[in-house]
Amino acid sequence: MKKKQRFCIVALVTGALCLVSHLVQADSLPVRLKDISKVIEARENQLFGFGLVLGLRNTGDSASTIFTNMALTNMLRKIGITSPKEFSSRNVAGVMVTAQLPPYVKRGQKITVSVSSLGDSTSLIGGTLLLTPLQGPDMKTYAVAQGAVVVGGVSEQSSQVQVYKNQSTVGHILDGAIVEQEVPMTYSDQRNITMVLNDSNYITISRAVKAIQENGFPGAKALDANTLKIPLADLDSSDLVNTIAKLENISLIPDSSSKIVINSKTGTVVIGEMVRLFPVALTHGNISIKITNTTNQNATAALVGGGQQTEEPPVKVEEQESKMVYLNPSSTLSSLVNALNEIGATPKDLISIIQALHESGALIATIEIL
Repeated sequence: MKKKQRFCIVALVTGALCLVSHLVQADSLPVRLKDISKVIEARENQLFGFGLVLGLRNTGDSASTIFTNMALTNMLRKIGITSPKEFSSRNVAGVMVTAQLPPYVKRGQKITVSVSSLGDSTSLIGGTLLLTPLQGPDMKTYAVAQGAVVVGGVSEQSSQVQVYKNQSTVGHILDGAIVEQEVPMTYSDQRNITMVLNDSNYITISRAVKAIQENGFPGAKALDANTLKIPLADLDSSDLVNTIAKLENISLIPDSSSKIVINSKTGTVVIGEMVRLFPVALTHGNISIKITNTTNQNATAALVGGGQQTEEPPVKVEEQESKMVYLNPSSTLSSLVNALNEIGATPKDLISIIQALHESGALIATIEIL
């Protein structure tokens, strides 16, 4: 029976330190080759296009957004409505529409698109995207998008109050584009199946080669930390689809991460399983400085004891008492989290402590700051 240990993830959200604990197996769980790699020819393609969102509640682009007015005037002219001057409306916004064209998608299938305001529109809530061609890098049209825009944010205002929540100038249209042209998929190497890892890693690709060879593909080899080649001599070329499906279903244990990701905007810290902390002693304290307006010292004077007046000093420095803490974690992630919790620091302070531990050489990890 495999031994179980306590596994903790540190999450610092909106100024609060949250510890979410789970019971997991000490050994890492295997994953499918499909989930960490792909056949090199099975790639996505990016599409984009300029469009107009109509039906807004006076939250569209202003008259100073010239390209929206020009596009609106040209669109009306194409359907037979002419005007002696350029037409503008606060109910219309110019947007950029983007989408990912998945591999093997066929003509007539639908894909989801993202809609982002291009001008000075304040909200796309309640808007409808007008027919918009989506082009690839070769400037050929591969899909056409249209539909109601779903926005997750809130933007409301009155003469005195403005309320904003999340992003109201970006929305999505689920299955909002119809594919009009397919991107042909051809295998550039007719003698091998080439697979690439999502993240380059020598340990992971070495384990992948061993797992593939043990599952009936003895000629598999790694070209570098990212590329796998499986000769067609090991494959059933008459049924290539099922052969690739068999390859993708092979399980292996990928290399664990030794990275700490810090999002200073939200105060989130994510610590990888292979992060280690050497025994170290540290102290942590907070210093606060309060500066008082000297012109109002008489107004802030207080009576103390026998009628004496005491004024607050113009500059007051307060330092919290702190003690030296000795951290002696073992070689597990949970011990590192417990050691950090022992310090009792605030979320923002914890980010500084992690950076200081890394600079001292006591914390073995790669730190990525978002």
